[in-house]
Amino acid sequence: MKKSIIAIFAILSFIFSVSGITKAQNNNVPNPNNPNSFNNGRMMMKGAGWNHPTLLRNAINKKADFLKKLNLTDEQKEKIAALKIDFQKKMVDLRADLQKNKLDLKELRLKSDLNRDAVIAAVEKIDKSKDAISVATANHLLDIYQVLTPEQQKMVREHFFSQMDGRRQGRMMMRRQM
Repeated sequence: MKKSIIAIFAILSFIFSVSGITKAQNNNVPNPNNPNSFNNGRMMMKGAGWNHPTLLRNAINKKADFLKKLNLTDEQKEKIAALKIDFQKKMVDLRADLQKNKLDLKELRLKSDLNRDAVIAAVEKIDKSKDAISVATANHLLDIYQVLTPEQQKMVREHFFSQMDGRRQGRMMMRRQM
């Protein structure tokens, strides 16, 4: 059961997150001797992530293209928008609880006499907050998945697994370089 929830969560997470794989190219490696490898006084880092405007723009375009292929109806868009707003409201509270729990732990660590039981209890509260966030996220994505038609669900699964294969290959390439 847990594995299927995790799998469905993973399948749907790309809908609201920017997905894409960037290939590391040798010309992206910064060279201190080459002034063109610097950007505004900062060295361009290999694997800089989404800080690079081109990577972000490409990922957003890929997401938009896929959402167009899904061909959501107006009713589906409205339902998904309502689900998203409800989820965001819940996440405000859940993240606030997590932040409070982290501050409680920090407060305990600042005390001169550390109490093992209190620290462990605070860490467990943080874990419960993180679990609540994960469960809420999985439920939200499953709610969205239920709004989709069977054909759209199939497209989501196919798209997600093709993305996963690419990510797996990218990780393998990175391991070989190390």
